[in-house]
Amino acid sequence: MPSLAQPFLEPDVAALLRVMEDTWNASDMDAMFAVATPDIHWVNVVGMHWQGHADVKKAHAVFFDVMFRGVPLKLEAVEHVKPLPGGLRLLVVRWLLGAYKTPSGEPRPTSHNRMSILAVPGPAGLLISHVANIEVSSQAARHNPV
Repeated sequence: MPSLAQPFLEPDVAALLRVMEDTWNASDMDAMFAVATPDIHWVNVVGMHWQGHADVKKAHAVFFDVMFRGVPLKLEAVEHVKPLPGGLRLLVVRWLLGAYKTPSGEPRPTSHNRMSILAVPGPAGLLISHVANIEVSSQAARHNPV
């Protein structure tokens, strides 16, 4: 696990992020979505919004077959963990995603993605309930006023 922005990362948060990274890198959608709620929502990096466990898992499986199999994902930083009532956690994390080709064949370079994750308590640890994934634009970042 990388050096994280948080001085102390709760074990259940660290475990969930480790599962997300490890299962992505293994292209194992069954294991990846074993830590997802039945009513999961996922907004991908280009704004597609998938709802429900079956559709979220299917969409990922299709895109893994088309463009992400073997593309490495590495957790770069946990930028924020917000505890919420009922044991929920709101996470903001940054990933490094390897280069890949889009379904139309366009090459995409290695990129940084910022992901917001709503994690909820499950019987064996935290589960993914909602994700919004955004590619970080280095060009736009130069104009960030804060």
